Parts: sequence; structure tokens; C-alpha cells
Amino acid sequence: MRQVDNKIREDKNFRDLSGYKTIDGKRIKSHLIYRSCYLGWMNHDELEHLKDLGIKTVLDLRTSYEAYEDPDPIIDGIVNYRVSGMRDKNGEGVDFSPYGIHKMVIADDSDEETLHTHMAELYRNMMFQNEGFMFILEMIKQNMEFPILFHCATGKDRTGAIAALLYLLLGVSIEDIMEDYLLSNKAYHERIEKALEKNQCAIKKEPTLKRIIMMEAGVDEQMGREMLDGILDKYSSYEEFFLKEYGIDKDMREYIRSMFLI
Repeated sequence: MRQVDNKIREDKNFRDLSGYKTIDGKRIKSHLIYRSCYLGWMNHDELEHLKDLGIKTVLDLRTSYEAYEDPDPIIDGIVNYRVSGMRDKNGEGVDFSPYGIHKMVIADDSDEETLHTHMAELYRNMMFQNEGFMFILEMIKQNMEFPILFHCATGKDRTGAIAALLYLLLGVSIEDIMEDYLLSNKAYHERIEKALEKNQCAIKKEPTLKRIIMMEAGVDEQMGREMLDGILDKYSSYEEFFLKEYGIDKDMREYIRSMFLI
């Protein structure tokens, strides 16, 4: 189960990627990898607490445009990097913030089935050649200092994809990965309720709108499963996936697991 940190408000979607058991009975170590929303949403005390946790590196998964508009705050003793956590087929970073998703939905005048097929493809694509995940792998290979905190805009989609990749690599079960993925809906419960209330008239006219709003304000379980299922649609196993997509062979996988598991 996730590690709760009472010094950072729940609506910052902050958590330690620890506590879950792996399929072979080991457990992920605490205080090595954290995830959150955009750090500009945190107050002074919460940002100071990141230093108390010993965090050495922040990885911003947003696009250059998002980060230019709202750069991460500078925190003494913490090094900031930015690597887009999602790119389109042309190699351009994709704005997967709630605003970015909303723009995509408005721009797509297709029917509901076509729209969801398009969104599912975007979620699936986050698992392949993800540069944010590759950055973390490079940190591990070069023995760079941990703990690391990674985030996107709300810490639910691009951040959720990288968390899922890390959990898969460490041997966490699919159901536990999904449990962690859906915790974003708990963190953003009030945001989701307000969005649904604001759009209740439109939802009555068009019930399918509810799911789109949920995807903007929170996370959608089907999209989370699309990310994981999409891997096995392309590869025969997760081991083959990590080898072909990220160059992680058996020896490297065992080395990484030795670092993060007890």
C-alpha cells in the first residue's frame, strides 16, 4: 500500500512509490522515488518538506510550453530536469494536462467511440520509448543520487505511466499497479465532484460526457488498463518489452531490483 505523508496535502497527489509487494514476495524500499503534481501547487512548508525528505532530483515531465508558462520553483539543494513524458508520432511533446486533454477533446469532432479509441492510443503510446522513464533508467545506470521526485501537471497521466513502468520492472502485480493508478481519483475527489457538478446539465443531455470530464479531472480505469494491455498486444511478455524498448536485460533487471527491493 502507498505511504501517506501527512505533511503534504492529499490534493497534491504526492506519494512515495513504496510499500507494494512484488510477485516474488519482496517489497519496494521507502524514500527513493516519489511522485506528485506540479510543484508550483505546493505551499512553502510543503516545498521545504521535500528537502526534509532528502530529495536530490526533480524530473518535470511536462512539455517545454507548460514549463515555460509555469516553471517549477527552485529549491535549494535540489536539481531540476525537464523531459517530456509523452511525445506524438512526430516527436513533439504532448500537453496531457487537464487543459491539454480538454483541447484535444474539443478539437476532435468524432463520435464517442472514435474519440475513446484515439485517447486509448495516446495512453498506450506513453509506455513505449518514454523519455522520462529512460531518464530515470540513466540515473540508475550512472549511480546518480536518489531520492528523485517526478511529476507532470497533475501527477496522474504521464506520471502515472512512468510509475506503472517502474512497478512493472520491479515485479509489482497488475492489480496493485492499477490500485496505485486509481489513487489519483482519491486525491482529486473534490476536483472531480466540482467538475461533475459544474457540467451536470450537459451530462444530462449527453451522459457520455461524464467519462470525458472524469478523464480531465481524474483518471479512467480503462485507460490505465489500456497502457498495460497495449504492451502485451505488441510483445509476448513484459521481459521482452523491457529488453526491446529499453535495453533492460535480465542482469540489468536484477540489478535495478536489488537497488529498490528488500
